[in-house]
Amino acid sequence: MRRWRHDYRIVAPDARGHGESPCFDPATSGSNRSDVMVADVVSLLEALTRESDERPLLIGHSMGAGIAANVLASRPDLVCAGVLEDPPWFTRPPRDDRVPEEETTQQWVQSFRDDLDGAAARGRLEQPLWPEIELRPWGVAKAQLDPSLTDAEQIVRQAPWIDVAAAITRPTLLVTGGRDDRVLVGPLSRQRLADLGNQHIEVVVVPGAGHTVRRDCTDAFHQIVDPWIVSAPRVRGEAAS
Repeated sequence: MRRWRHDYRIVAPDARGHGESPCFDPATSGSNRSDVMVADVVSLLEALTRESDERPLLIGHSMGAGIAANVLASRPDLVCAGVLEDPPWFTRPPRDDRVPEEETTQQWVQSFRDDLDGAAARGRLEQPLWPEIELRPWGVAKAQLDPSLTDAEQIVRQAPWIDVAAAITRPTLLVTGGRDDRVLVGPLSRQRLADLGNQHIEVVVVPGAGHTVRRDCTDAFHQIVDPWIVSAPRVRGEAAS
């Protein structure tokens, strides 16, 4: 927001179940929340396209990048391009080879609700590369997470990610980190993307960065992403397909 606010109109919604947006209704949301969040973004973009013929550029990180990718793949008429920061496009090891999680998402989030200052202090130690100004808002956001989102599987779409990648027809920049043990789009997933051969997707790896590339290596992230945004083709409504 600080980097881009003077050059662009920025619309930054909190996803459903996050921030001050509505929580999920377990009775109507089913076991997976991804489709609901994709539908929310589509509704927002449809509202924006009623205001202007120029199509927005869609940017997301992690879960948000997964949502953005699904919108890019399913509704290219609503967007001109996309930037995906380490989306959940990971190639899983066999189930028996997966390392058990030390704590559940719910337990982790509860630690932010119980002691926000303490959680921010731990973040400062665990993420020494992050800008200081990011830490408390990050902690507040974690504390606001919908308690019903107890499993990360609920926010990852069940369709194979490679099918989503194959369906993208708008220019898309995928930015991931070089710390292969900390990223979702690691070497195996990057190879699968290369083998896919979708010319609309460009992949850039930022050395030294983990999952949150823009926080781990802020300047490097913007040196890549900012000029790409400037050069991304703008699509107007009458030319969209």
